[in-house]
Amino acid sequence: MSSRLHGAVFALALVLAAPLMAHASPDSARGLVVHTQGGNLRGIDNGSVSEWRGIPYAAPPVGSLRWRAPRPTPKWHGVRNATEFAQPCIQVAGDWPSGTRGSEDCLYLNVFAPEAAVPGSRLPVMVHLHPGGNAGFGPYTDATAMVKQGVIVVTLAYRLGVFGFVGHPELSAKQGGHSGEYGMLDQLAALRWVQDNIKTFGGDPANVTLFGSSAGSFDTVALMASPLSKGLFARASVQGEPVWGLDDSNTIRDAEKIGVRTARSVGCDTAAHVLQCLRDKPASLLVKASGVRDVLPWTGGAVVPQTVSSALNGEDDTPLLVGFDREEDRYNTYAYPAPKRYTRRLWIMDTNFLLGPQRGKRARSLYPPHAYGGSRFWSYITMETDAVRGCPTRRLANEVEAPTWRWLYTHTYQNGDSFEAAGRAAHLFEDPFLWGNFELFGQYTPTPSELNLSSQMTAYWTNFAKSGNPNGPGLPQWPRYDEKTESTLALDTPVRVISEYHERQCHLLDKSEVFP
Repeated sequence: MSSRLHGAVFALALVLAAPLMAHASPDSARGLVVHTQGGNLRGIDNGSVSEWRGIPYAAPPVGSLRWRAPRPTPKWHGVRNATEFAQPCIQVAGDWPSGTRGSEDCLYLNVFAPEAAVPGSRLPVMVHLHPGGNAGFGPYTDATAMVKQGVIVVTLAYRLGVFGFVGHPELSAKQGGHSGEYGMLDQLAALRWVQDNIKTFGGDPANVTLFGSSAGSFDTVALMASPLSKGLFARASVQGEPVWGLDDSNTIRDAEKIGVRTARSVGCDTAAHVLQCLRDKPASLLVKASGVRDVLPWTGGAVVPQTVSSALNGEDDTPLLVGFDREEDRYNTYAYPAPKRYTRRLWIMDTNFLLGPQRGKRARSLYPPHAYGGSRFWSYITMETDAVRGCPTRRLANEVEAPTWRWLYTHTYQNGDSFEAAGRAAHLFEDPFLWGNFELFGQYTPTPSELNLSSQMTAYWTNFAKSGNPNGPGLPQWPRYDEKTESTLALDTPVRVISEYHERQCHLLDKSEVFP
């Protein structure tokens, strides 16, 4: 994956982290006590939503447990308060490289349930994996819009960056030939916690939907392909799967190389006991020394033994909701010249860099600027988006045998300059609509039509979690995806059904080596 893409994803995650991680203030603090296998928990009544915050699902991965699979949570006596969100997992702070934020003790999750939910309600459960390049960010803290649709939502933190996705040859030698999968193992531990405990909150462990955006989508797809996830979730929803998440370009050996570089950077490479030296180093030093900003789950280990494409091709029976944002890769080009100053020379240079000169020339004919308002810039952004995410999500939809619904987010924010033409339908821009929270990117006042789109999207996703089918009363019909018509729901104002979106373009891009 290109360093340019790494940096852009991580930068966006840092921009989004501050508003998203703010603690919500409950309307009241009436205690809600439930029993879990670890002990009793007291939550809070936040209006129409009952919330249990900062629930430990595994032992703190510190000291000798650093770079080990998650261990069970020690049980507690009495009633533990679950009224405050835990810190996110330690990561580079916004003023990188001078600081970090969060804690190494971070394996906590949050449960949001309708206030009427009781043990035995057997409500659908939606488990969310957060964005942030698997190196930053943290669990979402407001699930009100989804919970109002009659589902339980679980958000969770998992080890990031150097502690979650970095290996080392000596770790691999002691851990069955693989290392660097700790963040993914955390996610599996959280899913097992849901299986063991969600009934007491009113949830149905047999009806769990795993979903996520950006890195959360990479990890969701990896867990779909993992032999370790069997029985832990029934459905999956994916928001923008990149091409590198489907192939074998990210391996355990790559994770080990990052660990070797990190050990050298902090002076542990020549130590008599390299692992002990690394475990003795301060967490903040290792976060900064590793340089990890954006990583995908590794292949060739215990979690994902083979490529996702190989594992899912005709084998997976997990119903799937899958799509991407039409100008997703706009976030990767904010340092570019303004669209009006994007010259023909830059257009040719970028397309050739993306696909190579021969395929770049062919791709330019499939993305003529006149089809994008006369803009070479938006021609290129759409091409890069298709190459990196659009066509891979199409491949994923074609590989899964289970019922699949495909979407394309095409909406341009209507009210104000912040997210208007500068971003169009850029990376993560669908999330405020899905979550019904227009403060995810800062302050934004949606128009009436945008509020309607938001309620439709929330209903589609929660309907899918309830029954495996996103359709429901009052919603425009969303046809099931098939390879012949490639029916896709365009999420916009209004929503509409389209067919064979960029089919010819994907035939070329799927054969190309992206970012040579």
